Amino acid sequence: FEQLYALGALNHKAELTKLGRRMAEFPLDPMLSKTILASETYKCSAEILTIVAMLSVNNSIFFRPKDKILLADTARQGFFVPGGDHLTLLNVYNQWKDINYSTQWCYENFIQFRSMNRARQIRDQLEGLMERVEIEIESNPTESIGIRKAITSGFFYHTAKFSKNG
Repeated sequence: FEQLYALGALNHKAELTKLGRRMAEFPLDPMLSKTILASETYKCSAEILTIVAMLSVNNSIFFRPKDKILLADTARQGFFVPGGDHLTLLNVYNQWKDINYSTQWCYENFIQFRSMNRARQIRDQLEGLMERVEIEIESNPTESIGIRKAITSGFFYHTAKFSKNG
């Protein structure tokens, strides 16, 4: 109850709000649903769809064969994006998409093709659900601030403020 109330899905009487009804359209953790809905405000729904799909894949995206740990780690570092793991996952997906969802590319970059393919299926499903709740799919790939704000809208429960005093 507390989390759903904090996300705005329930009111003080524990009744579903308008936002809560929209969140319920998505078969996702409430934090992910709220992130998707917040993406509408920040005009980055295409990017958030991808990030949520990547987060929804329970398997690891990267793999590290015992005989190629150094190569795998180097490949993984090549995807790193300043701004956090969410943007790194977005980068991995977008590069895979740009290479036409290649199985070979996944193999060469130590990425689990099955996990990526599952993320693609989830993304397609979520895109259909977004149309149902009338959220326009908008892309703003060069603007990471909106993406991070949308993520924070759903995951503010997982945030902390850094203090010099400890």
